[in-house]
Amino acid sequence: MSVTARIRRSDNVLDRLGADIAAGRLTTGQTIPTETELMELYSVGRSSVREAVSTLAGLGMVTTAPRRGTTVTNRSEWNTLSRDVLRWLMDSKVMTPGILEAIDEARRVFEPASAALVAKRATRLQIIDIETAYAQMEDAALRGDAEAAVLADREFHLAILKATGNPILQAFDSAIDSILGVLFGVTANHMENFRANLSNHLAVLEAIRLRDPTAAERAMLDTIQFTTEKMKVAKLIE
Repeated sequence: MSVTARIRRSDNVLDRLGADIAAGRLTTGQTIPTETELMELYSVGRSSVREAVSTLAGLGMVTTAPRRGTTVTNRSEWNTLSRDVLRWLMDSKVMTPGILEAIDEARRVFEPASAALVAKRATRLQIIDIETAYAQMEDAALRGDAEAAVLADREFHLAILKATGNPILQAFDSAIDSILGVLFGVTANHMENFRANLSNHLAVLEAIRLRDPTAAERAMLDTIQFTTEKMKVAKLIE
């Protein structure tokens, strides 16, 4: 078997187990199936199972101990900045509302502050990257291209995080990536909402261009608040 095929099989086991844990089908403290059982269940080799379990352990979702097997850990120990963990949680009807509320709350903490930092320290090239992303958002809105809109919106926010020059803030890119994709897919009239929120994004861009940290922070808060209200309308959060 090729290395690529083995990785794909390992990813399949990882995805199935991760989704089961996130959805609560495997609960905290529960022992997951043994290696042999997983091999039979997914029709894969031992190495694929071990790679998947090792990855879950690295994400904090399981722990392995001699004579106890591999058990599911408490959600508080999971690496929720991981794209995979966020995706599993958001795909789970049981946990989605809580994780969306948590991400919304976190965005209010780090994104406005990031926009303020960028207004003070971004280079001209970094501002061009933000301008380019915004131009792509406008183009997607004009064409009614939902897929391009998601990508452009994502690039706008990620360009701002990148321009902070702060590696800790940049690590939140997975949260931004995940929430924008999910919200765009489930919020009613999403293209209308996307177009309506363009003015807030433009206000962020203009404040950054003018090197106005206070205005950039306020505009980013307005941008996030718009999304928050749409999540409430869609009953994704309280």
